[in-house]
Amino acid sequence: MTIKAAHQSITTLFKENETFKLPKFQREYAWDEEAIGDFVEDIKKCVLARQQGKKRSHFFGGIVSARSDVQGSSRTSYEIIDGQQRISSFVMLVAAITLSMNSILDEIQSNERSDSQDMKARDYLETTIKNIKTLFLTHSFASDLEYHEVPKLTVSNADDTFFQSILDDRVQKAKRDSHRRILYAWKCLNKFISDGINEENTATEKAKWLQLLVDDVLVKDCTVIFMYSDKPAEAYRIFEVLNDRGVNLTNGDILRAKTLELLDRNELRATQDELVREWERSLQYPPESIDRFLFWYIASYLGSRPKQHDVTDIFMTDRLKESSLSRPLTKEQATRILNEVRQLSQDFALINQINDGDWPYESGCVGVEKWDENRLNILISQLKHTNAMPLLLALTLLDSTKFAEAVASLERFVFRFKIIGNIHIGHATRVYHKHAKIIRNDPNTYSIRNLNDELKNLVNDKVSDETFAQKIRELTYEPGRGQGNKYIRYFLMTINEYLKWYEEGANGTPAAKKKSYVMDFSNFTLEHIYPQQADENNRSQELEEVKHSLGNLTFLDPNENISAANKPFEKKRTMFADSNLHINRRIAENKLWTREVVTKRTEQLAKVAVKVFIP
Repeated sequence: MTIKAAHQSITTLFKENETFKLPKFQREYAWDEEAIGDFVEDIKKCVLARQQGKKRSHFFGGIVSARSDVQGSSRTSYEIIDGQQRISSFVMLVAAITLSMNSILDEIQSNERSDSQDMKARDYLETTIKNIKTLFLTHSFASDLEYHEVPKLTVSNADDTFFQSILDDRVQKAKRDSHRRILYAWKCLNKFISDGINEENTATEKAKWLQLLVDDVLVKDCTVIFMYSDKPAEAYRIFEVLNDRGVNLTNGDILRAKTLELLDRNELRATQDELVREWERSLQYPPESIDRFLFWYIASYLGSRPKQHDVTDIFMTDRLKESSLSRPLTKEQATRILNEVRQLSQDFALINQINDGDWPYESGCVGVEKWDENRLNILISQLKHTNAMPLLLALTLLDSTKFAEAVASLERFVFRFKIIGNIHIGHATRVYHKHAKIIRNDPNTYSIRNLNDELKNLVNDKVSDETFAQKIRELTYEPGRGQGNKYIRYFLMTINEYLKWYEEGANGTPAAKKKSYVMDFSNFTLEHIYPQQADENNRSQELEEVKHSLGNLTFLDPNENISAANKPFEKKRTMFADSNLHINRRIAENKLWTREVVTKRTEQLAKVAVKVFIP
């Protein structure tokens, strides 16, 4: 396929291409209140940055099109395959700008005390209105010795008449939902501009505000990737490929295009080639993983949760310090970009490893057992706790013993806080991000105790000992419910790991006493002590009523004999006494298995849990 692509500002897009149109079958204008609100907010941030003497580029996505010649004229038109919402919104934004500019001109002309600055503003506004209209709103071409004017953008058949009336500020009655969405977008864009200029006192100051929006934000800050082909089939193929991947473009694809463009000079070709190779390593993962990895990476360095649509901007401004880069780039600046992307590539490899539950250090490190390594797999693969990924990435800057300590704390915390307490994990995520930043600022002096203290405060505030103990007492086995029962299995297995520490006084941080014995979570099965399906001769009505309660549940080592599963306790007691598992040997100390014993054991498990499941 012969596909051309360029990362360019929205002004350059309109300047270098004559007209755009939507296919007849293209959907109508679809941006809702939230989408147009986000669009306005992104532009507003660029304006505010410019007012502060800074630059804040924002990437607005990809535009896929097919180029074709227009019969009866010399002009070329681009059929928009993907990206109609953003391009339509930019056209409405420019129309709203011209409307405000005309309003300021009226203000100047009606002011009998207009000074030289006002006249200067008048000249700028008159010239700019003419320029941006021919750039964004209309296109003039010659045919048969006559000049003709056509809209720069023609939208869907259902919307075009209404859309063009909006651009001319002669709003018609909305007849369909898409018209109402267009009208809402138009009002939002006008309000954004009116709010901006109304903060200024004079006509000249208002004109300067609009100049900043037109000459800086639209010309330099608002960018897209424009992809096109001379063959419509190829353009549609681009669209299909992008959408088959689940997204139009990953944030990684966008950053790749942006950074390679920065190094697009003959003098920097060798560095650019190295940069290509680093991006190939970074983008080797599935597209959906790349966006998640980049989100975690940014959060880990930023120390806070970024908005998904701000990730690329943050990388450019925070990681690459884009505003400090000269144009053209120096070799030193190009090397700095290469090193940052190399770090990204290395961090992506670490994130991928941790996300698979694999230990990110060499095995056999002093002070770290296989048991410790297995806790990471439990945290990520069994408890599904990826919110901590930015923190875990930062924790790899510490030695393996501190990493293991943190993982064990996080595992105990998330079970109590999220899984049993059912508390929104956002409270904890803010702590994770904060500590990721602290670690990066000074990994040599960082103490895991500081993290544990903040997590303990969350536990005490949201899932107190009393609350947690009660929720543990209420845990019951539910036949046929895999996920809920999985967490009971995890709970009992973890209690077994820490039971000896509890019995020895539960002093200090919870600690497993038998790390040489690593349990494979998937190979252990839950077991009812009083049988789930007792035969008629051994059935007890009082135990039937509590058979699914926590106190009647344990788990079995895959090597243990389960042939006695449906037999009474006295038949199982020997198996429990000989078990490799400390929790089962404690069960065998009971001579009889009664409802009272089940209730007492439930209470005991709750007491142990309060001490164990704490950071």
